[in-house]
Amino acid sequence: MKVIVDENIPFVEEYFGSYGELIRKSGRTLRRQDVLSADMLILRSVTKINRELLQDTAVKFVGSVSTGIDHMDTAWMNEAGVAWAAAEGANAIGVVEYVVSVVAALQERSILKTKGMRAAVVGVGRIGSQVVSALTLLGFDVVQCDPLRALNEKDFVGVSLDQLKDLDFITFHTPLTREGLYPTYHMVNKKFIQQQSKNCVLLNAGRGAVIDFSYLKEYGEQLYWCLDVWEHEPTIDFEVLELAAIATPHIAGYTVQSKYRSIDMIYQAALQQNLLLEKVLPAKVLPQIHLSFNNAKVTWRDVVLKVYDPRKTTEEMQFALVENGSDQTFDALRNHFQERYEFAYVTVEDAILDPESETILRGLGFQ
Repeated sequence: MKVIVDENIPFVEEYFGSYGELIRKSGRTLRRQDVLSADMLILRSVTKINRELLQDTAVKFVGSVSTGIDHMDTAWMNEAGVAWAAAEGANAIGVVEYVVSVVAALQERSILKTKGMRAAVVGVGRIGSQVVSALTLLGFDVVQCDPLRALNEKDFVGVSLDQLKDLDFITFHTPLTREGLYPTYHMVNKKFIQQQSKNCVLLNAGRGAVIDFSYLKEYGEQLYWCLDVWEHEPTIDFEVLELAAIATPHIAGYTVQSKYRSIDMIYQAALQQNLLLEKVLPAKVLPQIHLSFNNAKVTWRDVVLKVYDPRKTTEEMQFALVENGSDQTFDALRNHFQERYEFAYVTVEDAILDPESETILRGLGFQ
């Protein structure tokens, strides 16, 4: 078997290495001639997976380790008989914990209040639902906005996009859609931006083109922008980057544990398609870390930011891209992002915690 793998996907060898030849390629520049004789592709969201890439090739299966599928023409693949799978949900925990880390960082900078906070979650699917729970744990009064769920679920309690006003924090977790009743492309437009309160925080960890950056620059000066995803990645708007309160290179879902989880999901999907003969894999023990605070008094924010501080990534990204900006720089920042652990794999030792912080940390999954 010949398997083409994006060069930046880890842990592939231990799952697929014994089945044949693994060939590492740049996912960003992958072309049809690169995959003509391949049996299987294992890729990320940086690759458009469609007719142009796959037609008249030997490819029988495409696995994407990304959670979304808007980079995949699944309708064409279904018609062409190309089996496919995505690691949907593999990075959900990482994204939720990224939001928590951003909240901690903004509260440390006094951009967000620590009491009496009002928030909205836009897109209340697999990830958004968990974000609602996390923000509630942190003390936010949370409203939900998901018009498709409101249309299809009589018990769903939510508000419309036009009703999102007088909020401290709005976070977006939608796919990118251009058609249908409620397209999300440039959903955050002039009207939406102008109706927000001064100093409201907008966080986008879904898809970059949900926000119309031209209107954000023109009318959003009174807001704080926290962006993990960018329209036209890896070619991003440097003006938006310089003005952002938090700026990260599409890594919200990147954790050590999610990378293990995603390749395992693709392997299991290939087994279900009868493309592989099942083999016995070593039992996976996901890595853990211990944080010691030497009997210091700390808050939940101190602990969360010691695991991951998005302010540091922001400084690195703004410096690297503004000083030496290029598509390659954005991809390099993303591909070489530091190891980040999910909270459930972090043990907190020798910390003196107030009762509220201890309750929050336990609720977030810390040991």
